[in-house]
Amino acid sequence: MIHNDKKNISIKDKPVESSNDDQLKVERYTHALANFILNSDTPITIGLQGEWGTGKTSMMYMLRELLEKENVATSWVNTWEYSMFRGAKETTPAVLFGLLATLKKTFGSAWKGEGEAMLNKFGKVFGNVLNQFVVNQVGIDMRSAAAEIRPEKDLSTRVEIAEIKNDLTRVISQLINDQDNHFQRVVFFIDDLDRINPADAVEVLEALKNIYDINHCIFVLAIDYEVVVKGLEGKFGKKTEENEREFRSFFDKIIQVPFSMPTGAYDIDYYLDKKLEELDLKIPEGYKQLYINVVKHSVGYNPRSLKRFMNTFSLLNTIKNVDLALKEQEEDTSIDSTNLANLNQRVEAMLFAILGIQISYPKIFRYLSINYDFAYWDDSTAAKFDLDWQKITTQIEKYRENSLIDESWEKVVWGLCQSDSYLKSRAFSVL
Repeated sequence: MIHNDKKNISIKDKPVESSNDDQLKVERYTHALANFILNSDTPITIGLQGEWGTGKTSMMYMLRELLEKENVATSWVNTWEYSMFRGAKETTPAVLFGLLATLKKTFGSAWKGEGEAMLNKFGKVFGNVLNQFVVNQVGIDMRSAAAEIRPEKDLSTRVEIAEIKNDLTRVISQLINDQDNHFQRVVFFIDDLDRINPADAVEVLEALKNIYDINHCIFVLAIDYEVVVKGLEGKFGKKTEENEREFRSFFDKIIQVPFSMPTGAYDIDYYLDKKLEELDLKIPEGYKQLYINVVKHSVGYNPRSLKRFMNTFSLLNTIKNVDLALKEQEEDTSIDSTNLANLNQRVEAMLFAILGIQISYPKIFRYLSINYDFAYWDDSTAAKFDLDWQKITTQIEKYRENSLIDESWEKVVWGLCQSDSYLKSRAFSVL
């Protein structure tokens, strides 16, 4: 039987759009960034750096919210949306057009005359570029695309980036100086570059860098440096200690102000509390530190990874509750409510911890599946797992007294971690 008790048992994976919903407590960073943008000289390009799911989009939303309360015009594009079913040579003009179209909405009635003419021209050219694309075509001929619309003989610079930049510079200057306009600077937010093909992301970055030095403008990019590295491998080869400087130089030429997402400063205790609350899971005070430690030593402080973890936990917890209900019906027994609550708390805590191992350390989880009685693992277990017990004990001696590796089962786990470079670096988190 399916029960619909109207309780929320999943967490939506969507970015925070307002500082009121900031559960990671990064307010001081967004305020500092906003203050920097308001008072810095222009032009300037800021890169919010962080791996997938670290909250770059959320920080940009909160940053935009703060800036829009000041005399700042904003424009936002999601490059992933503009790249769907398109190659890099199509994505770049589409992103540029998107930046202008959203900027027009911000300026409202002040956007007129030359600004409207510029947008119309770019719209026609870019629309033709997109229509011109065929599977076997090598690249996009921007000049030919423009010539089909406006067949003048002299089109050598009509739609090149240089002219786009000149037109945009002139329009931005006119808008800023317009007596009917109250905006003093423009901030362009470019999101999700790390969701598109790395090679395409690099090509888009390289094309857009030509417009990053327009007065009155600040560009804020959400980007993962490792995605840029992958995108440059075709040009520089695999990153090594010898050529790492080339990769970094490319990045440095585009980004004047790199800002790494402050994952280590996230208030993970509060965040976890709020997420458990959203799932209608009330964790007793005595268990809270256990849950926090599981997160710390497994998925870490990546908000998106934690949401996925919590949703999987909620699903497994639902299965567990269904199983308990069915077992109670089959055995026609009832358990004292207090004892049941205590049992549930212990089972949920174990489930949470085991899930952390399954998600973050699947190799260790497989060994647990083979022999779940880990507290009784010893030298004979080590032999079954093809581990050299003597070698393990000798290697562990260098750590002297350590409460995490002083029992036999802990030595087995430590030994299992030594055969894998990732597990080796995380051995004490596993333990």
